[in-house]
Amino acid sequence: MRSQAVRDMVLAEGALAHLFERYGIDYSSHGEETLEAVCAKKDLDLNTILSEIEAMKLTRPYSFLHGDLWDEEFLIEYIVENHHRYCRAAIPVLLEQLAMVNQSQGDPRMTDHARFPYMKPVMFLFQRAAHEIEQHMRKEEMILFPYFKSLASAHEFSRRRPLAPFITIDGPISRMEQEHDETGQIFAKIRALLNDFTIPNGASAMHGAVIKGLEAFVNDLHQHVHLENNMLFPRIRILEEAFDARTGMPLPT
Repeated sequence: MRSQAVRDMVLAEGALAHLFERYGIDYSSHGEETLEAVCAKKDLDLNTILSEIEAMKLTRPYSFLHGDLWDEEFLIEYIVENHHRYCRAAIPVLLEQLAMVNQSQGDPRMTDHARFPYMKPVMFLFQRAAHEIEQHMRKEEMILFPYFKSLASAHEFSRRRPLAPFITIDGPISRMEQEHDETGQIFAKIRALLNDFTIPNGASAMHGAVIKGLEAFVNDLHQHVHLENNMLFPRIRILEEAFDARTGMPLPT
């Protein structure tokens, strides 16, 4: 396990995502690194994590999510219906909560706004991330995902590759991966400002709620990006290679 890429470990056992989240291990955008390399870089005790993985396998020996059996259309629908819907539901709630936490009401010395000034940059960072995520999801749902489905259908039924406004799919996918990375960097700053999503002593109930909400949002986003970067996009790249570049027809298998 120590020499396995962390993304491959999560692909094989989805429950590892929760353990990796706890240690701040990036399995979604930069999951190509081995567990050993990640632990060395983050100064984590490799043997402790390996022990926890073994203990997790004993208590949870079976996964009910058979992602390796999902076809491209089902995977896309799962991403949209589970993760995109969650983003659209959670973002306005978190924006409103962050605005409330940063309001200065009553005695300014007693408000969260005054005692925890880092919450204002957290709010600005989340506003920026929310805008980028919404734009990103719109591009996927309106352009890329319909094309992915058409490509998969054409291959399944031996039809000509569908027309696209790009020469190969690699360019748009690489751009999506870059946007994933940029958004991840914003949330890394939020995580640092919030001291790994620690609720400070004396914080209001709303302050605690927004920190836990941001933590849940980030955890979901990591799984969302993992499904795209490490499962969907590699499949689509391989699928495109299964078409003859000259005729546009599927190559014989």
